[in-house]
Amino acid sequence: MMNQTKKNFWIDAVIFAALLITTLSGFLLWLGNSEKGLSSLGSTFSVWRTMHLYTAMIGFTGIVLHVVAHWKWLKALRGRRISEMPKKLRANRIVNRVMWFTYIASVIFGMFSWAMRLCGWIGFMPTLNRLHVGFGLAWLTLAIVHLTFHRKWIIFTLRNFMAIRKPDLEQYHQVKEKTTFTDN
Repeated sequence: MMNQTKKNFWIDAVIFAALLITTLSGFLLWLGNSEKGLSSLGSTFSVWRTMHLYTAMIGFTGIVLHVVAHWKWLKALRGRRISEMPKKLRANRIVNRVMWFTYIASVIFGMFSWAMRLCGWIGFMPTLNRLHVGFGLAWLTLAIVHLTFHRKWIIFTLRNFMAIRKPDLEQYHQVKEKTTFTDN
């Protein structure tokens, strides 16, 4: 059974991978021109749009699991005033709040833009797309700051995983000697 630290790490790794792909596909969609049928990196815009949508849903699901995993901590902080918190915790809390706002805004504007595309209502789509991209870029910037705040935990956890997976060379050589056949 996996301990909570490992669960949190793997949830965060899935979120990171999904949202990295979402961001990269979003940049390709934003910089390209779907009306002219241009393709990017050998794939059509419909492929990039589908990848953007599905990886965004995976990332969203991961974020929900992340919040559930940290619910006790979030609940404990709910009653505390920001001015009473130590500087590092206060900065983390402010970044997290603004990051949540920008993420939710980006998701909402992206969903509205997608729904309008499906319904054929393209009047407000360019505005919604710009808001989606703008809030998405703000979120990306804050997510980088968030990861910077948690870099020590990330490095510590990665080192622990490497220490666990690091092969024991002595044991390897003992097993190798027992299984090696000699020519007699």
